[in-house]
Amino acid sequence: MKRIIYIILIFIAISCSNSEQVDSKNSYQIEFIHESDNYIYLYRLINNNPVKIDSSKSKSGIHNFNIVLEGADIFLVGSEPQKSMLFIGIPNKRNQFLFKNGDYNQLEVSGDSNNILLQNHFKYRNEVISEIQNIVSSNEEEKITLRNKIIVDYQNYLREFINQNSESPSLIMLLGEIQNPMDFKDELALIKDVIIKKFENQKYLGEVNKAIENAKQQEKFLEEQKTRYEQDKEQLKNLGIKIGSKAPEISIQDVNGKIIKLSSLRGNVVLLDFWASWCRPCRIENPNVVRLYNKYKNQNFTVYSVSFDQQKEKWLNAIKQDQLTWPNHVSELTGWKSTPGAKYGVTSIPKTFLIDKNGIIIDYDLRGKALEKKLLEIL
Repeated sequence: MKRIIYIILIFIAISCSNSEQVDSKNSYQIEFIHESDNYIYLYRLINNNPVKIDSSKSKSGIHNFNIVLEGADIFLVGSEPQKSMLFIGIPNKRNQFLFKNGDYNQLEVSGDSNNILLQNHFKYRNEVISEIQNIVSSNEEEKITLRNKIIVDYQNYLREFINQNSESPSLIMLLGEIQNPMDFKDELALIKDVIIKKFENQKYLGEVNKAIENAKQQEKFLEEQKTRYEQDKEQLKNLGIKIGSKAPEISIQDVNGKIIKLSSLRGNVVLLDFWASWCRPCRIENPNVVRLYNKYKNQNFTVYSVSFDQQKEKWLNAIKQDQLTWPNHVSELTGWKSTPGAKYGVTSIPKTFLIDKNGIIIDYDLRGKALEKKLLEIL
């Protein structure tokens, strides 16, 4: 009997909620239908934190909220923040959220189209997350490849979603899903425009401005890297260092004060690696170098690391922390005044040269998969 009454109430509620518009000026109305007689709370997102602003307890499972708004804003509704549904409140609009069998995965939204759009997006996003989690492969590299493809496809979907719905306040919810702001400069401008036009007190403008600034910084960094690469290329040319030329000799002290010559490693393929403990990109790349060294060290591959450090303790600590187990670690501890660095025209680090068994430079600036591919060709 209770079930029949519940269904009748739902029918009545749906019949009364056909229009997106509401009568009260600047009012946003919510009807939350959930087969539960527990308290349901309405939260407003303030500084990215849910703040409780209203509550409802109903034996029928139908909870009504009315909010007066000056502009669009973000809300949650549910039994607690962790079990709540996220939505956009918009002045003079109405939404009904119906949870079939009390199941958040069986949500039906009617009324304002912005929240229908948003909940459909969340549903698709959850499907993508599930797809990533369910990748099955015994090959780790294949798993990474499949995962990256799904992520790239999803980012393309985000771009299309933003451009097709450029006037919707729901775009604010996509801001945290953009992985590379530089690739979304135009889309970020659209989101900014939506916030300025539709959100109360232009809330969240700071967040989108931060993303836009990150995009500018990324672009600037890449331009600087490109300029530096061209400078390095010219420097190497002036020094006579090129692919096919003989690698200049390096003869300096290792961690124990013993002189190790680069030429003493003839008969091995050598990765000449210029780095430093304070160099963040170097430290990020180190795990990859460690992996390749461990994988190919028994095939006459080794690493000759030249540090641009000035403090021996920091140099040694970095070697230990990053597990750089090859024996060829050398440094003059003179920073950028390094003699080997000058010989090889090093103006930025990390900088690498791949040297064959006869001491001839066969490539430079190889990292990650590109380095492993080259090693497979020559070992």
